Amino acid sequence: MIHIGAGRLSVMAEETAGTRTLLGNQRKGVVALAIPIGVAVLFQQLNNIVDSVWVSALGGDALAALGLVYPIYSILIGIGNGLGIGVSASIARSIGRGSRADANGSAGQGLFIAVVVSIVLTPMLLLTAVPSLEIMGAGSMIGDCLDYAYPIYISAFFIVLSGIMSGMLRGEGAAKRSMAIQVVGAIVNIVLDPILIYGLDMGVAGAAWATVAAFAVSCAMAAYWYLYDKEMYVRISRKDLRYDRRLSRDVLSVGAPEALELSVMYFFNIYLNLMVIRCGGTDAVGIYSTGWRVAYIILVVAQAMGGALVAVCSAEYGMKRFDMIEDAFKYTVVSSILWSIGLSVVMALLAEPMADIFTHSEGMAYLHDDTVLMFRLFSLCLPVMTMVYTGSSLLQALNRAMGGTINSTARNIMLCVAFYSAAMTFGTVSSLFWVMCICEIVGGIMMGLHAYIVLRRVVAREGKGGVTPSP
Repeated sequence: MIHIGAGRLSVMAEETAGTRTLLGNQRKGVVALAIPIGVAVLFQQLNNIVDSVWVSALGGDALAALGLVYPIYSILIGIGNGLGIGVSASIARSIGRGSRADANGSAGQGLFIAVVVSIVLTPMLLLTAVPSLEIMGAGSMIGDCLDYAYPIYISAFFIVLSGIMSGMLRGEGAAKRSMAIQVVGAIVNIVLDPILIYGLDMGVAGAAWATVAAFAVSCAMAAYWYLYDKEMYVRISRKDLRYDRRLSRDVLSVGAPEALELSVMYFFNIYLNLMVIRCGGTDAVGIYSTGWRVAYIILVVAQAMGGALVAVCSAEYGMKRFDMIEDAFKYTVVSSILWSIGLSVVMALLAEPMADIFTHSEGMAYLHDDTVLMFRLFSLCLPVMTMVYTGSSLLQALNRAMGGTINSTARNIMLCVAFYSAAMTFGTVSSLFWVMCICEIVGGIMMGLHAYIVLRRVVAREGKGGVTPSP
């Protein structure tokens, strides 16, 4: 049990199962939160793969259309998840400080921000859909691209809100509920995909509407809990939905840099897609984007433990328990790397059959060998890439998220320069995969070292007078 002052946190820890997880043993807290987060992320990635598998049967152009729209779709997800991380960190810090009112207010600011962001983004995306897709190389595929893009853009609110509400749940330690909304959403998408794509003959538009329905269902589930479930720690009232400068700044101090980081990453992916098209054509970009969807399954552990690390270390930061933060960070890094090594070995061994799945059509058979190479190179770089997630999560918990954004931007610039150089020098898809592997390894090491250096500096500056647990 944790003690501070007159036992304020001891009492608080009894409020909900979630707060007890946040304020208890930090390693157990990371694991307890990471497991449901991991299941949620896994279902989310499987969701994306299912889209690709169903759409691939429509032909190379249809799959390529998903690949071309995917970076912009991912920007929306990145904004929602980034803001969700900001809300999660703010709520957890408030719990660590013992302020339930601030936790409620942080959640309310998250919902307010979701509305504002959606009002700005939706018309902008719709108005720029055609020129942006043409710039990305849609060409004759513009029809398929728009069929997939328009439903996604129209429903930007649900995509952003889903990420924020998931963050709200994680911030108060309710990771199982965060998992539930993701899993149910994924199941909705998986069920609706074949019905809409083939049963109702909607083609790629069917895949998009199935995705939209999944996000809407997730939002509805979270809203129901916050409106009617008395076991939730966070309770949002009307006054919490009004703009609050202090709490918005607290949410955005982490959420804005993280949303920017994720959005910039996906924006750079547009350029990377163009380089892939230059070297291998539109079919190659479909394979490349699908490969990343598979690779993200390997990174599920790192993403899950990173999400858990944000919540646990944010609460610890609220209490200034820096020894607990350092221990949780080291534990998360080592665990993520070891799990990713094991999963990467499986990926390397299954490279051939996985390539067969995505290049089985006669028109895409020529990409088989490059696809095998891609999966094997992923298996080399993904364990090191785990430090991108764990390092960034630590910086978010310490309210130093902008450092992670700068680091990530530098990594993406390096990747773009490497892609351009390989495309101009060798002009092959395989050369792009090789430089991608090298750059991701370098980028992972950079983020991990950067996060640890920042932690040591924060400890040196703020580490006196923290709270320690009783024996």
